[in-house]
Amino acid sequence: MSTQINQAGVTGKTVLEAEFEHKSITYQRWTVTGILFITVVGIILIPFRLVFSLWYSPEFLRRLSARLTSQTLEIRKGVFFRTEATIPLNRITDLRLHDGPLMRYLGPRGLKVETAGMSGDIGSEGNLIGVADAVDFRDAVLLQRQKVLGAEDTEKAPEANGADSEFLIEIRDILKRIEEQGSN
Repeated sequence: MSTQINQAGVTGKTVLEAEFEHKSITYQRWTVTGILFITVVGIILIPFRLVFSLWYSPEFLRRLSARLTSQTLEIRKGVFFRTEATIPLNRITDLRLHDGPLMRYLGPRGLKVETAGMSGDIGSEGNLIGVADAVDFRDAVLLQRQKVLGAEDTEKAPEANGADSEFLIEIRDILKRIEEQGSN
């Protein structure tokens, strides 16, 4: 027996879906070819890699997606080894745009998502290369994150104010008792 879960009910309503540029295919081919060229054994593999990339790179791009919802950023990628990451917006600490010389020449930009407790190249939760309008997508994620964090602050504020006012009332009552005892 399987139950169908409404994804929108779990992670929120879709706000924006990222689109990816086909320039990232060219970037991927050049990057891997460069790495293979550096190694002696890799030089032999370059023709096979280029032929393989004719199928693999477009398939990878087809399966790559990033969806911003009202509560999360969802990232899906992979052909053979697929990964799906659901990152709560309130855990995101940084969205870093990056591009090296080859990326600047070919055009795609990278977007790294870092969360609390994770940092650097190894620890980033998501690395999206080839996001069309990467700056706009980053800004949309940051704006939605601020909305989520603002909602959390307003939810916590009444509790804090209630606790603070009760504490202040208690202090006032104690001071009154002390004054009454001092005047007696």
